[in-house]
Amino acid sequence: MRIRILGCGPSYGIPSIRYQFEVCDGSVPENTRLRSSILIQHEKGNLLIDTGPDLRTQIIRAGYPYVDAVLYTHDHYDHMGGATDLNGYFTVTRKTIPVYGVKKDLERLKEIVPYMMKEHCPEYYLETHPIVPYRPFEINGIPIVPILQRHGVGHSIGYRIGNDLAYSTDVSKISPKGFEMLKGIKTWVLGVGVKDYRDHCPHLSLGEALIWIEKVKPQRAIITHMGGKLDYQQLQSLLPSYVKPAYDGMEFDV
Repeated sequence: MRIRILGCGPSYGIPSIRYQFEVCDGSVPENTRLRSSILIQHEKGNLLIDTGPDLRTQIIRAGYPYVDAVLYTHDHYDHMGGATDLNGYFTVTRKTIPVYGVKKDLERLKEIVPYMMKEHCPEYYLETHPIVPYRPFEINGIPIVPILQRHGVGHSIGYRIGNDLAYSTDVSKISPKGFEMLKGIKTWVLGVGVKDYRDHCPHLSLGEALIWIEKVKPQRAIITHMGGKLDYQQLQSLLPSYVKPAYDGMEFDV
């Protein structure tokens, strides 16, 4: 599998209207971050995780890859708001695009892009497939395990893709059952929103993430969904060799 980080930024992006670069060095290209999303390029099909409001720019930068299916982590706007850009694929591929997520998130998707659902677009449309946390399923023969995560006062879904990759963003807590399902992964893309722990924060802090990584013991961990207090070069100097900060456009094989 070839993995491309389409975006590794927080909900407000970096630079943001309010915070600009915050403490990040704006002269370092890796500190410019679009909203978080990844593309998984597998021999059996391309899987997109989340469709944030920067999707059009991300797909163009990636060289216009086709998307065979979409997985959603949760229904927040920075992870779902760019779904309308999937419309461009219909005229190119002449195919319906299957989308996967828990029922409540798919219901929210229908509210955001009702004109892309079967009721309004009968020829090519977004075909919704509700998933159940912890219940494995397949897309084009690719095994996937959805893992329920706490995200502040709500929940999100992390995904184990095949045997070797897991994607866990917008997370503040994972149950023992969830950690059990992460055992044996080789690469873990993990969302870290803040540098220091904050009570009731909906995102993992850097220190908490390092504890989790030591617990799961992947061969490699990639930090994503980084806020403006997480400077790329500072992270490179702080993190152990097997933990790397992501940057937009980063690619690696799993």
